[in-house]
Amino acid sequence: MKVLLSGRVAILCALVLTGAARAEAPKPPSAPAPAAAAKPAPAPAAPKPAPQTAPAPASGMSESKYLGLLYAEIAKHTPEENASGPGEVRASFIVGASGKIEKVTIDKTTSPAHAEMVKKILAAVVVPAPPGGAMDVGQTFKFR
Repeated sequence: MKVLLSGRVAILCALVLTGAARAEAPKPPSAPAPAAAAKPAPAPAAPKPAPQTAPAPASGMSESKYLGLLYAEIAKHTPEENASGPGEVRASFIVGASGKIEKVTIDKTTSPAHAEMVKKILAAVVVPAPPGGAMDVGQTFKFR
């Protein structure tokens, strides 16, 4: 089953995706200096694994870009298929200063199973801290 995101979500997701497509092309490496060519290059150090930490705050990011990031992350955690069949859930929630979704309220649902699925989806989402602190958000999930 596919999930369709509401109009504002689809527009924000499209903005995020087109913004990624506009990234600058990498610059070609510059030629090494003649003296550097005579010395053997030191072996690169093995990369250290990144520690598992919360994402960095989204300070300086506009609210619309932040919402695009949030909705894209929600979409990653939303299964395309579900055992509950077609349905719709309207949820309100708070993205806390830590980037975790807090206090999920189901405003409307076609079934308790769909509501539980949305709560699980939102519990899995972690994003950077919202610009300006916590943020109230609403989302409609449409399952087909």
